[in-house]
Amino acid sequence: MTRPRLSVVVPAYNESRRLPPSLETIVTWARAQPYVVEIVVVDDGSTDGTRDVAERGLANVEHQILVHDRNLGKGAGIRTGMRAAKGEFVLFSDADLSTPIDEATRFLAIHETGAPIVIGTRKNGEARVLVRQNPLRERMGRVFTWLSNVLICPDVSDFTCVFKSFRADVAAEIFSRALEDGWAYDTEVLFLARRLGYPIREVAVPWTNDPSTRVRLVRDAVGSFLGLLRIRRRAAQGRYRLQRQGPAA
Repeated sequence: MTRPRLSVVVPAYNESRRLPPSLETIVTWARAQPYVVEIVVVDDGSTDGTRDVAERGLANVEHQILVHDRNLGKGAGIRTGMRAAKGEFVLFSDADLSTPIDEATRFLAIHETGAPIVIGTRKNGEARVLVRQNPLRERMGRVFTWLSNVLICPDVSDFTCVFKSFRADVAAEIFSRALEDGWAYDTEVLFLARRLGYPIREVAVPWTNDPSTRVRLVRDAVGSFLGLLRIRRRAAQGRYRLQRQGPAA
């Protein structure tokens, strides 16, 4: 069997409504590519039939559907999918496709120049934010980025844009060490990338806010801050095993 050129990982928790049109868009795009694309959906303990929706949407394309017995958190869902993906490159995206899936073509082209990690950013002058978040969420996002830069990983403009791709060997190095289940998973992933010596390429992307997002401001803001503290504590305790096993970046 031909190894997929790209795996697209989509974490999903109770996404039976939003997932069908997104999977249709991804599948249509995947079939138009001159290489094999694998689609990996991770059902993170859904109770609304998300798995059945994924099975119907992916019936005629190369795919995996992975299921958690209970809801573990978005970080856990992404980690499960990234570890199981079979592609030469692995990208994860939100179920709502806030960043269009066809941006993956541009990310792959950047990988082909030698970049091991490519991440989307909404926070430079070239980005096109087509539908903005409400002002409070935007301010809280800026605070989280500032805290992530100060406490964990400097010089990253956008931690929480859920459109990031990795060379497969790099993904294996990073996600075999990742431990964060909650909303701070993005910061942990980029912290591990930096500490393992992999350069991170930021690329401006178009982005559209989905007003039906599951983010709950106060609860998730507190959870994200506690996640940053957990990452610092794990790093201080030496729990991340930061000696790299793979080839040079």
